[in-house]
Amino acid sequence: MEKELNFKELLEKIKTLEDEIKSLKNRKKYGLVWEDKPEQVVLDCQNKLPILKEVKNKEIKTDKDKPVNILIEGDNYHSLSVLNYAYKEKIDVIYIDPPYNTGKKDFIYNDKYVDTDDSFRHSKWTSFMYYRLSLAKKLLNKKGIIFISIDDNEIAQLKLLCDGIFGEGNFISILSIENNPKGRKNSDFISVCNDYCLIYAKDKGKSYFTENIPKQANDLTIDDNGVYVHNSGKRVLVGENRFNPVVKDFQSAKHYSVYYNKAKNKIKIEKEKNINEINKALLKEGYKRYYSFFKNNFVLNTYTETKIIELFRDGSLEFKNSSIYEKNFSTKIRLKSLVINKKYGAIINNKESEYQIDVKTTSAGTELKDMFSTDQIPFNNPKNIGLIKILITLLEDKSITILDFFAGSGTTGHAILKLNKEDGGNRKFILCNNNENKIAEEVCYSRIGKAIKGYKNKKGEKVGGLGGNLKYYKTDFVDSEHINKISDDSKIKLTYQAGEIIALREDTLDEIEKNEWWQIFTDGEKQTAIYFKEDKSKLKKLIEKLSKNKKSVLYIFSWGKNEYKNEFSGYENIRIEDIPEPILEVYKELNKL
Repeated sequence: MEKELNFKELLEKIKTLEDEIKSLKNRKKYGLVWEDKPEQVVLDCQNKLPILKEVKNKEIKTDKDKPVNILIEGDNYHSLSVLNYAYKEKIDVIYIDPPYNTGKKDFIYNDKYVDTDDSFRHSKWTSFMYYRLSLAKKLLNKKGIIFISIDDNEIAQLKLLCDGIFGEGNFISILSIENNPKGRKNSDFISVCNDYCLIYAKDKGKSYFTENIPKQANDLTIDDNGVYVHNSGKRVLVGENRFNPVVKDFQSAKHYSVYYNKAKNKIKIEKEKNINEINKALLKEGYKRYYSFFKNNFVLNTYTETKIIELFRDGSLEFKNSSIYEKNFSTKIRLKSLVINKKYGAIINNKESEYQIDVKTTSAGTELKDMFSTDQIPFNNPKNIGLIKILITLLEDKSITILDFFAGSGTTGHAILKLNKEDGGNRKFILCNNNENKIAEEVCYSRIGKAIKGYKNKKGEKVGGLGGNLKYYKTDFVDSEHINKISDDSKIKLTYQAGEIIALREDTLDEIEKNEWWQIFTDGEKQTAIYFKEDKSKLKKLIEKLSKNKKSVLYIFSWGKNEYKNEFSGYENIRIEDIPEPILEVYKELNKL
């Protein structure tokens, strides 16, 4: 009877599925659909817990006052998994230059190159990107931005994929980047001279870009105070105006006449009720009258009396003919969606200077050859530092954290170091790179090291270092059962080996002590400790150590709840956290993607 009942249930299930399939066939659909092909590095995280191990002999330290940058060697899916505990919602900008999936051995999936004959070529790429972009989104803070370079092969799929992950309403733009001005010689129909950069916000309502492209020098003139102002487009504040309302309340803060004495560089404000009422005494003293009107009526001025006086004191007013204009001091414009290579005279820091937009791949290759003093480029199709600098300076904050989890030759890190040197910024980068063909060690790490410390170019000339600091990590694993059923032994191992992840999370990266009971990291002012044992016999000694600092954090091994809070009465400077359950919860959540 039991078998017959199960068989009936099976038939009902089959009929239900058939009905659903018919419904789907008849329903109009919009969106991106792909065959999800399992990727081994993703499946690995079901029974392996990713961790980080520092390679201490690769640390570079030149300036204790500068932020510590991070380079992680390993598959970027594993790196992103670790970062989701250490940096969740802490990243300001992500820039990536992923494989373009051209079919010319530029994209590896499950240890095999994907070529043009692979019938699942686009599905494999889309699946590959889906998992990584989903993890990346969790890292962005509320104002965060992601820039993604791509070419024609996958731009359509990438746009729909990002619409699904980040939300169509958070799409900002697609930039066309003139990376090859001469065009590709082997093009069949069109000589392609560009690739693209997709831009999305975590929350478009909370994000903004600043104007970051210098204006051409011939668009600006020097005012009487020696400051460059825009030639045209000045705003009329006082003068003939057909748009502002007629004055009805003569005590309004926006109704007044301005008398200006150019020789003395003084203004006087008068409240006048009749348009023909003129202060002749001021005219005799050399003042000229300015007022807002249309036809034969007073109209309201653009700003209040208080504001107009403030602008005058700041040197922001221009008196011309019968009007007062607000000077346009902006010497920059918005980035355009067409990013074209060009060189021109511009005004930078109130001085005329030569400015160049260079986003060419050939220029990037030449720079790499020069850094490595070779005629053989060490990395194919590197991105140009000029492009990265343009993208990063769209954000006004100079203390942001930038992540690149397809770091390649390390262009993003090099660009951040250059920007910090140029404008005194304290931006920080995190680079993630696999070590295929030793790209992480011999190209990316080597390039960042040369950029920080300096190098000799192909001509044997010394190029000065940009300064900065770098720590090098490798991904590793703690073996476990399935992620949803982790043994006590695996939890203990994870606690012992999670130090670097916790140090990243707390931004205390220098290890100063480790024994069988605890591990301590510091940044000078703050200490982070991990207490490995369930046994609290040595805990009192560790607490005494940490109490000497103004600010300390103590991670204590527990089986899912903090059992030691009573040990810390009177130690308000010590924050208590559990370990390893919070890390495991992150990993379990990521495996639901």
